[in-house]
Amino acid sequence: MTGNTYRRILLDKKAEFLEALGNNRQELAESDYRLGADADKIAHDEFVLLRVNQSLYSQLRLVEDALDRLELGEYGCCLACGTAIPPKRLEAIPWARFCITCQEHMSGFPFAETARIGEEVSL
Repeated sequence: MTGNTYRRILLDKKAEFLEALGNNRQELAESDYRLGADADKIAHDEFVLLRVNQSLYSQLRLVEDALDRLELGEYGCCLACGTAIPPKRLEAIPWARFCITCQEHMSGFPFAETARIGEEVSL
C-alpha cells in the first residue's frame, strides 16, 4: 500500500470515530429527557456511553498521531526501535506505533503466549 492509501484509510477511520463520538454525545444529551425511565438504568447507560467515548477518543488520538507521522515521513517506523513495521500489521492496524516485538515487550503479555491460553499447566 502507498502513503496515500494509508492516509485515506486513516482519514476514513478518523471520520468514523468522530461520527461515533457525535452520536454518543447526542444520545447522552437526550438521556435527560427520558420521562418515566428508571434513574439507575439511565445512569448505567450514561456510564457505558462515557466509557465507550473514552475508548473512541483514545483511538481517535492514535489515528491523528499516525496522520501526523505520515506527514512527517515517519509513518510505518516503530517508535521504540526504529525498524519498519510490517505492512501486514499496518493493514490490520493502520495506526500501529510499534512493531510486534516492541509491542509484546511493552504490553507485558507476549502474543506468542496467548496461543497457550486454555492449555493444561504442569506444576
